[in-house]
Amino acid sequence: MEIPPLGDYEQLLKSRARPWSAGTVVHGSKVLDDLVDGLVRHSGTDWTAEYWRRTDLRPVVIGCVPWLTDYAVTRALASFDQCCIVVDKQQPEYNAVRQLASKGNALSSAYLDGFDEIALPDEDGNPPVIHPSTGRFSVELGPVRVAGWRRAKDGAPRPMLHSKMLVLGVTTYYEDDEEFAGDILQFRPKSTWMGSANWTQAARNHIEFGMWSTDPDLVRHNYEYLLSLLTFSEPRGASSIGPEPELVSAVWDDVAFAEYFAEHHDYYDEYEDE
Repeated sequence: MEIPPLGDYEQLLKSRARPWSAGTVVHGSKVLDDLVDGLVRHSGTDWTAEYWRRTDLRPVVIGCVPWLTDYAVTRALASFDQCCIVVDKQQPEYNAVRQLASKGNALSSAYLDGFDEIALPDEDGNPPVIHPSTGRFSVELGPVRVAGWRRAKDGAPRPMLHSKMLVLGVTTYYEDDEEFAGDILQFRPKSTWMGSANWTQAARNHIEFGMWSTDPDLVRHNYEYLLSLLTFSEPRGASSIGPEPELVSAVWDDVAFAEYFAEHHDYYDEYEDE
């Protein structure tokens, strides 16, 4: 017996995306279609009208979801210049996850707010040390990372990463020659998606909900949440049973900085006089 998608029954609101003041909203069986449409639309947008052409504009997506098996979603995510999706650690290594991991483009942490002093520990597990000559930290995140607990061998339930969320944006890069600030890298969030649907083929048969929004406050809030999740996440294939965040906060070498400023105090005195 052929079973139709549950969201397509005639008693329900017709499953199609409807515009609202800050995006689109859809209920029923077409939630993932609207999700993919939004991804494709953002990836193909020409942002040069909004930013200086020489800022090396690139479309970027960050997000999280418990389960990922839908190939249309995977292809849309892999089309971005940079991508990082955090999935629940209990998720099996589905083909769609492997496809995104192999074809997606990793996101550099150098673009992210608050990651100036966050990096990988050294071989002994010690946090990195910031010296006067230390450059900006950069860690390749993704395109797939994990968070949470491994699946219990006896099938016992464990807490999950259960959020389904995306933030789309663009990264900009330019060299600051006037203020001598070096390379300026930024992630500029533009829109967000959130909903009930896992990004699975099965979700296309369920009654689901999904929404796109460009509301600045919501976009910023979701972006900050995803940044915190990235600091909590682990690399794909992590073998730890429970949460063991990979990234750590760097520590400052105060003695090295004191010696450096003592040695170069004449230069900084002249700079302040100017």
